[in-house]
Amino acid sequence: MDITVILLIVIIPILLITLTIITYNVYFEFNKTSKIIKQLAKDNNEILEEKKKDSIFNKKDRNWLGKKLAFAGFTSPLSETIFLLISVGFGFLSATFVNFVITNPVVFVISWLVFAFFPLLVLKKIIDNRQEEFNFGLKVIIDKVTSMMKSGVGFEQALKKSVITSKSKLTKELFNIYLSEKDIIGDDLAFEKMFKLMESKELRIFYLTISIGRQSGGKFSNTLDKLRKTLHDQGEIKQEITASTKEVKVGSYLIIGIVVFIYKMMDESMDGILDEHFFGTSEGQIQLFFISVWVGFGLFVNNLLTKVKG
Repeated sequence: MDITVILLIVIIPILLITLTIITYNVYFEFNKTSKIIKQLAKDNNEILEEKKKDSIFNKKDRNWLGKKLAFAGFTSPLSETIFLLISVGFGFLSATFVNFVITNPVVFVISWLVFAFFPLLVLKKIIDNRQEEFNFGLKVIIDKVTSMMKSGVGFEQALKKSVITSKSKLTKELFNIYLSEKDIIGDDLAFEKMFKLMESKELRIFYLTISIGRQSGGKFSNTLDKLRKTLHDQGEIKQEITASTKEVKVGSYLIIGIVVFIYKMMDESMDGILDEHFFGTSEGQIQLFFISVWVGFGLFVNNLLTKVKG
């Protein structure tokens, strides 16, 4: 195939994806400016009523993909469409590269479907990283709030100081939602907004602790202290389990390495017959493709079985 055609096949999808991202950013900034202008034109009663309606984060309005994108930090209504376009485009581009090596319509379709799920794995990784960063920042905030409350500082003041001094930008941004809107829409709705932006069991436990403490009408620094110790113990147990599951994952990769080593030894002893079959014939290439798919699927299942959820 001509090198110019190959370059066009690679460059055109990249340019389309780049143009889509730029268009999205321009639209997002324009929409943001328009919303600010509309807000300035409204009176206080209208603003308060809109705060109570909970805008784009309403559970009834967002599907499964929309909720996952919100957990990853993509809250725009257009984020779902853009994500689907990227998934389809990435799958097509990857399948095209595979088609250069293995020219078969069945392989092309399967490659397209398999690689189209890769952006979803990246999205899951982003959510996990945000969750880990937030939970660590939350534990630090709980430590500070507990220490200050034991020293006689009120909960509201202690929480504000802890959020301001937080080193995690993500944790600070999410808690600023609660601090800035709790007096307008109430504690429950303010935390509900946080729940729709962060998938964290620790945050929900923190919310329940605060709710129970407020309803009891007393000082709940002891309850927060117990929560702090529980979260730290949970973190230590998770680290131990993660260390043990890593050994299982390493064992899986070692098995694959041994299989590759045995294959090379057999190929050399058979004067390159295996390489000639799997890399030199279309039938062998298709067989090698499906073997690779099954090995990748096995590693994926193994990763799910050994994954430790927070």
